[in-house]
Amino acid sequence: MKRLILFTLLLLLTLPSLAQTEAEPLKQHLVSLQVGGALGSGNFGDADFDDAYPAFVRDGLLLTGSYRYSLGPHVGVGASVSYRHNRYDLDAFVEPDDELVTGKSSEAWRSWFTLADVYFKVPVRQVMEVYLKGSAGAAFNRSASWQVQTTYGAIRMPADKATAAAWGWGSGVNFITKPFLISLEGKMLYTKPVFEVLNTQGDPLRHRQSLNTFNLSVGVLYDF
Repeated sequence: MKRLILFTLLLLLTLPSLAQTEAEPLKQHLVSLQVGGALGSGNFGDADFDDAYPAFVRDGLLLTGSYRYSLGPHVGVGASVSYRHNRYDLDAFVEPDDELVTGKSSEAWRSWFTLADVYFKVPVRQVMEVYLKGSAGAAFNRSASWQVQTTYGAIRMPADKATAAAWGWGSGVNFITKPFLISLEGKMLYTKPVFEVLNTQGDPLRHRQSLNTFNLSVGVLYDF
């Protein structure tokens, strides 16, 4: 619910722009660096033992570098590279007070996104610019891995790597504070790679895993 509220608030910021006088547009080139949170969405956000391969993902980190070229006052195109890191929730997978467990460790879910972006943007006087954007490209993913030591021996889930198509959409606000701009952006990122994991009998199993997140980021931008 909190993800929906945050994203809705960000979308509502775009509404006043429709009644504003158009401002002098930003320069053609815009580069940005953003940092924010990545919250698991859908099956990726669930921790349900009824799933064949529950993700047990924790809220994580998203880092993004991007470039945008303005084709006009309302349309832009660009490219972005993002790194996403979500730790594995071992405490949800194995209860901390389990007397049979003598030790446990894990490695996080990791993804690199390389995306082409299309923007629809509206300048608002000399104060800000609001925009919607859509993205498509590829994601290079590494699944989480874990190891649990018990009084009967060790149980391990090794990591696997997989590349898959990726896409996303979102909206944002760029606040003009020359010589830089400050941004607030909310977006969804989607990818669904196929990992080779172990089933309950310890045999290899090919599993298609949704790795979808809602992301809320702040950033610093420079136009030239």
